[in-house]
Amino acid sequence: MVIKARYWLMELVTPTSILLHGVERIIYRAKTKYQEVEVVEIPILGKTLVIDGKIQSALMDEFIYHEALVHPVMLAHERPRKVLIMGGGEGATLREVLKYESVEKAVMVDIDAEVIEIAKKYLTEWHKGSFDDPRVELVISDGRKYLEETSDKFDVIILDLTDPTAGGASVYLYTLEFYKLVKKALNDDGIMVTQATSVYYTSEVFATIYNTIAKVFPIVRAYMVYVPAFYSSWGFVIGSLKYDPSKLTKDEIDKRINNRIKGELKFYDGHTHISMFFLPKNVRKIIAEIKGIATDKKPVFLPA
Repeated sequence: MVIKARYWLMELVTPTSILLHGVERIIYRAKTKYQEVEVVEIPILGKTLVIDGKIQSALMDEFIYHEALVHPVMLAHERPRKVLIMGGGEGATLREVLKYESVEKAVMVDIDAEVIEIAKKYLTEWHKGSFDDPRVELVISDGRKYLEETSDKFDVIILDLTDPTAGGASVYLYTLEFYKLVKKALNDDGIMVTQATSVYYTSEVFATIYNTIAKVFPIVRAYMVYVPAFYSSWGFVIGSLKYDPSKLTKDEIDKRINNRIKGELKFYDGHTHISMFFLPKNVRKIIAEIKGIATDKKPVFLPA
């Protein structure tokens, strides 16, 4: 099959490697106050959200990333009533959180109001009307500023952030000082999760995020899942004050899904949960060998 691309999207993966994606159609393109945003059609991926030249989410497989991000922490908690989401502008993380009947309030904080409006109009397959749910409070603010000023406490905090790139909006949302703010905003049995970049292309960043969270939380767990649109296994890190998702059995996960979730899960179940937490030997070695942590004075960056 021959595809005539309208243009080639060149996504920088490392300083010496790029991914090329043939874009068939530009659905929307704009430069907001904070970032360059595109919604495009890529033949193998379908409708795709691109921010600052990096694929954030593709219709073909967004459910893999979003279900992997949300459900391990939501199911680990006994009864999550109040949830904070940072980032996740396309609304898919919010969509997954709202599947829980126990959730009474979901606060979504995003710095870029324009991205939210773009998502509402062009990414309906992602949010599926979640922004209109009466349980949702949408806050347009810097996530760190919100945590510094709020007195609210949450059962679960989900950090669906852009990668920490030099000069980017999320750099100081991966530091020791920031994770201390996250901990302060949690209830005594609270649990948080963050996306933690590519396990392989940016392994030092992944391990540094793990190390930094381990300085703040008594229980820290890393897990990973392959996301085809990212052409990599993707890392996630959990920080918990009480619950350990890695100790949940396959049968217990499936039982909790059946009892707590309203709506379909396409990717995640008990079997998938177990597989995500069994890190291969080389990944465990990376975490063991890299000792650095990220601080405000010395944040962690993706390779330029």
